[in-house]
Amino acid sequence: MAKFEIFKDVRGEYRWRLRSANGQIFAIGGEGFKQKSGAENGIAAVKRDAVAAEITDLSDSPLATTISSKMEPGMAKKKLPPPM
Repeated sequence: MAKFEIFKDVRGEYRWRLRSANGQIFAIGGEGFKQKSGAENGIAAVKRDAVAAEITDLSDSPLATTISSKMEPGMAKKKLPPPM
């Protein structure tokens, strides 16, 4: 079963991530929070809003090319620190 995890990053901010049943991370909240409740609210928003979320395919869009060109090399492979 997939699970959300709340952890502190290297700056001491609370973050969340979503792990699949086999342990792979497949979603990470993009913002750190000073309060744990911020991460909890982020998880609640994902759980609430993702149920009815539409899928928009931007793979052939110039916008997708612009976004991917601004990503750091290896960005998708960066590892977050383990939960404390």
